[in-house]
Amino acid sequence: MTTSETPEKLINRLVTAVVQEQDAENAFNALDKLGFSITRLPSSGGFLGRRNVTLLIGLTKGREAEVVQALYQNCRTRVEYVTLPLEGSPMPLTTPTPITVGGATLFAFDLERYEEV
Repeated sequence: MTTSETPEKLINRLVTAVVQEQDAENAFNALDKLGFSITRLPSSGGFLGRRNVTLLIGLTKGREAEVVQALYQNCRTRVEYVTLPLEGSPMPLTTPTPITVGGATLFAFDLERYEEV
């Protein structure tokens, strides 16, 4: 933090949000409209190894609820199907199994220091 920084620009909290790639643009735009500092990182992994986006969101303590609400409104869950082997079958048959994916996974951290150079 620089000495010329105003209290409105004070960033002392970091929220990391992992969102599905399909929701990333809407989530980013909603957070940007609220004035948050955001960095977007491509990522992948999880149960299905799908592509997703990790958003690093800088904010002032007390504004976490705004971040959660914006992500809740812009990151939806979806039902996808994976094929699993059918147990007890003499032949290698597969059956489509529905799973729920999506939404956003959030991690919040206190920051000791924030600086833009």
